[in-house]
Amino acid sequence: MGLLGRIGRRIGREVGRELEEGIKREITKIEDRIEGKLEKWEKDLVKKVTSVNKHIKGKIITDFNEFKTDWEKNAGDQSQSVFYFAIACYNYCLVDKTIGEHMATLILAKTFLLKSGSSPTKFKVNPKGDGYLLGHMRESPRIIKSYFGGTPDNNYEMDPENLDMHVVGIYEGKTNRGIPEGCIKIQSGGKDHDTPMFLRRNNKGQWKMFGFSSLATGVKTTTEEIGDF
Repeated sequence: MGLLGRIGRRIGREVGRELEEGIKREITKIEDRIEGKLEKWEKDLVKKVTSVNKHIKGKIITDFNEFKTDWEKNAGDQSQSVFYFAIACYNYCLVDKTIGEHMATLILAKTFLLKSGSSPTKFKVNPKGDGYLLGHMRESPRIIKSYFGGTPDNNYEMDPENLDMHVVGIYEGKTNRGIPEGCIKIQSGGKDHDTPMFLRRNNKGQWKMFGFSSLATGVKTTTEEIGDF
């Protein structure tokens, strides 16, 4: 092999190592998110949250068009956007992954999405970002069920026709650039800590999801499982 060939192989190995290290760094970031580690800007917003005691009720919607119409009617309310996003996650985890993804891409900020010609929203989730978090919840559906009435004591059972999401904190303000931003805290029936969800309002007046990693953190084992030995 000539000199150019040896140089080419060496460059190929170096590029391969850099790509591998880059992928590892991205996976580590996502794993940190699943463990509930927040970024600095998220921590700053959490400190501004005011405690509330609010319940949002509804039902699971499985039809994309109905979901889209309903969300668009309520997208001017932070809490409602979080509620509909949780419904999208429920569909992704327990009903139909594809429809759930379409629903989620309605509410997730376009900044974090990938373009898709086959999706009704023209977007799909990034498998190395929000898609990873959705996949994690799909592997443990009790996580999303815990926001709709599921608890360790009832084996995370919930009624899809009678949803009740508990909102325990709200903040609404603006970024340094004047963009409306907010934080909604919701309570899981399977976690001791509350769950902060981060949003920003677009120029259509719709609250879009900018951070939901805490939603995907694990829940407690059921009472039945604790005694199963």
